[in-house]
Amino acid sequence: MSICLLHSGGSTGHKRRYRDTGQMGNISRRKFIKNATILAAGGTAIPVFSFAKKLSAFSAGKTSSFLLIPPFLGRSTDSSISINIVAGEQDVTSFIRFRRYEGSAGTGWQQTEQKSIDAFSPAEVTLAPLTAGTFYQYQLFARERTGGQFQMVKEKTFRTRRSGPCSFSFAVISDSHITPSNRERLGVLSQISGSVLSRKPDFTFMLGDNIQTFASHGGPMKEEWDGPMLYSLLRSGLAELPSSVPIFAVIGNWEGENGWHPARERGWARKARMAWIPNPGPHTYPEGGSEDEDFYGFTWGDVLCLALNVTGYTRSDHTILSAVGKADDWSLGERQSEWLYEQLSRSRAKWKLLFIHHPVGGNAGDDVNSRYGRGGGRAAKTGEQALVHSWMKEFGVQALFYGHDHVFTDIPVDGVHYVCVGSAGAPWKFPESVTGYKRYWTPSGYTWVDVSEKKLTISFISPDRLEPEGKVLHAFEIRAK
Repeated sequence: MSICLLHSGGSTGHKRRYRDTGQMGNISRRKFIKNATILAAGGTAIPVFSFAKKLSAFSAGKTSSFLLIPPFLGRSTDSSISINIVAGEQDVTSFIRFRRYEGSAGTGWQQTEQKSIDAFSPAEVTLAPLTAGTFYQYQLFARERTGGQFQMVKEKTFRTRRSGPCSFSFAVISDSHITPSNRERLGVLSQISGSVLSRKPDFTFMLGDNIQTFASHGGPMKEEWDGPMLYSLLRSGLAELPSSVPIFAVIGNWEGENGWHPARERGWARKARMAWIPNPGPHTYPEGGSEDEDFYGFTWGDVLCLALNVTGYTRSDHTILSAVGKADDWSLGERQSEWLYEQLSRSRAKWKLLFIHHPVGGNAGDDVNSRYGRGGGRAAKTGEQALVHSWMKEFGVQALFYGHDHVFTDIPVDGVHYVCVGSAGAPWKFPESVTGYKRYWTPSGYTWVDVSEKKLTISFISPDRLEPEGKVLHAFEIRAK
């Protein structure tokens, strides 16, 4: 494997009762709406869904009165795809019709059964049967549950999972840190989502800290409705991107699911995540994964993608100012580690890629940040990451993509690229004294990956109001052996 520098134009750094999927236990809609009041910047109390509607102004398209937020595509396989729908302020009945669609021509329509959805609730609809590697058009229809005419409220397209060697592209974003009181982050995320959408990727990864629990620094959720509220805001910021591009999410240390958090609060966070941004389950793909949808894998074309969870299986407290957790005691846990080894050892894919919030160890600019898991490739030989790194070398993993450090950098270690993908909303851009990185890019942005038979081209892109696809600040190639 060889690396070729293509372009380097950036600066180096200094400076959720829910029904259907994932129901939220015993919270009634009335209580949820009553409790869903937040303090916005300046101390002004705003009902969360009024707040969400205001945020829809950031979206590329207009959300219908029947929908709280745009639909969310996930779990794209050879033969099906899931669409997560969230009803607006009224109970609705909906259905989706879909067809193969190439250019401006389409085949005959297929149609799902009608589905009843409570107000402010997420529900999941599966489109099947589909054909692998095929472009589809879908139309979402809705009406009030009490009656009336169905109206088409969304019309979009998507592509199913590709099989076999082929060229395609995907995007990776991270660390949007969405909260109810930092509206500017939604603006950044929306700009980045729009730029990604304009480039038409096959799918997009989100690498954690997608939301931010706001009661304490990286602490657990304080109320059961925190999760639905935060994930509704996240999806508002993602705007129309998930309506056409399947999303795969990784868990970070700010989602409220850390291994050292109390079990009840972790359960709240997990249920909200699974209801609002569903991931693949253990039976979605042959590669399998966790029932909690917090680690999973799939093969797209000739690329094996394995999504890992480093914060959910680490038991020692790694809060930033905690002196309990150590740089070398981060863990994937026994089950996840065994699964990772099995997938790497049996895959015959040409390209093998890992996606994680941060490596399973830290080696940063100082002890505090090393214990916090910063440092990327600098931590390749630290703690459990040393074992993971040895497997990556043995089984030909080309790159590990991660977030956490809010900048873009690439550190090759023994031929494996540790790629920090940048920040999609978080305002903090950490300098060398924090991360230990000598060379890095600080603008908000995302990582773009072009896959071909002979190489991966990895680019860091910052959104630009004058250029819909954004500006490439840095790019490099990883060539096949």
